[in-house]
Amino acid sequence: ILIFWFIFSHNFQGIFVFLFTVIIHEFGHYFVAKKRGYKLKNCSISAYGICLNYQEKLFHPKDEIMIAIAGPLANFVFAIICVNLWWIWPEIYNYTSVFVKQSVLLGLFNVLPCYPMDGGRIFVGLFSELFSRKKAIKISFINNIFISIIFFILFFISIFINFNPTLCFCGVFMIISAFENKKECYYQQINIFNKKIKNYSKPIFLVVQSNQTIASILKRIEVNKFTIFVVVFANNKTLFVDESRIQSLALTFPLETALETIFKLGKA
Repeated sequence: ILIFWFIFSHNFQGIFVFLFTVIIHEFGHYFVAKKRGYKLKNCSISAYGICLNYQEKLFHPKDEIMIAIAGPLANFVFAIICVNLWWIWPEIYNYTSVFVKQSVLLGLFNVLPCYPMDGGRIFVGLFSELFSRKKAIKISFINNIFISIIFFILFFISIFINFNPTLCFCGVFMIISAFENKKECYYQQINIFNKKIKNYSKPIFLVVQSNQTIASILKRIEVNKFTIFVVVFANNKTLFVDESRIQSLALTFPLETALETIFKLGKA
């Protein structure tokens, strides 16, 4: 909707600035989601913005909060970097001031507690600890309606003071997002049993004692790194065991089985 407005008002520079700040925003989500162990399925465009779709609906509230915060934070960090660069190269102010303003506005707009925007996801993630997720989303939808009314009131006032159609667009976005609850951004956690080893050029080495169980070892496998365990036995002998071998052990032995038990029996 905003892009159509930019075209209608012949503000082609606004299209470029808007898309650039949105890309920075979504990259923030993508980067943190990847670090938290989720993989991107696809990207979709809705009336209120762009959604990075990760397929799974259920994931830990802490992950949801961190991923949601990452988008606005990326915009704020970009704005801070540009402002600091103005002190070093003042001449770039004329070229970057509009990007800074757009980044700050986009970041602030997205922290509004309206689901499924970032602020709404943070709100739902926090309230999910107190109520059911369904109830938390319902409360957030009430916020959508309330804030949309405020935007429409401000737009009506702007007609007589300083016409600002963006306020109307924001109100429309809030209404659409409140009723378009089927198009959530989903997340799919990476399965440690399905990692592509070729994507990990630098493995990490972890030293573990032989009395640790398979379950405790599995918890230490990271989704974005290939792990090699250095198992230390009581006689100070060591054994290198990579994560793929640990995974095969998990399918063969009970998870509470200690590594020393398995290797002493010569079954692995």
